[in-house]
Amino acid sequence: MKFIKVLAVIAFASSCLDAARAEESAVHLFLNEDTAETKIDGLNVRLRAELTDKDLQERDFTRRPRVWITCYDGGRQIMTIDTADDLDPWPSVVDDRDISVKAKLTSQTGSFSDLSTQLRASRITHLMKISVDITGRAEEIARSWIQGFPIKLTASPGGDLNDLNLVIFSEARSSVFRTEAAALVRACEILAAR
Repeated sequence: MKFIKVLAVIAFASSCLDAARAEESAVHLFLNEDTAETKIDGLNVRLRAELTDKDLQERDFTRRPRVWITCYDGGRQIMTIDTADDLDPWPSVVDDRDISVKAKLTSQTGSFSDLSTQLRASRITHLMKISVDITGRAEEIARSWIQGFPIKLTASPGGDLNDLNLVIFSEARSSVFRTEAAALVRACEILAAR
């Protein structure tokens, strides 16, 4: 809990600096490590975990932010993030409008090289579903989280939408989380080599 408070202070300071820049949607999320689970479904593997904000705000089950990392047979890897309500970076996007924009995935500590990728986002009921092709980086993301390091996703969709600055922090204190994330790493490595 103390670690989350320290990260919240960092996130707050970061968001103050971000506010000085152009219109930007800064979203800082924290892995709820006790909710992490890795599932193998046929020739796919998926790590899923709920996320929380810096204020640890309690949310209805259907409105809780979540993250999935999925590795598919043949090596394709996708990260999906669901956000809602005050954590939604683009609340003006409605059901009939999809976003497709270039994005950059960055390790906040340099534990893996930056990835320029494609981001797709769409509204599904009240959730903003953000999907990013992370092929070649799923294992590094999971390893970063296992070590307690954050990752950052940025995108500039232009038009009337704010720039995205989404950071996912990890405490890496839960042995359950470390076990689940390590299982994802092993399975993704096997699927990428097929």
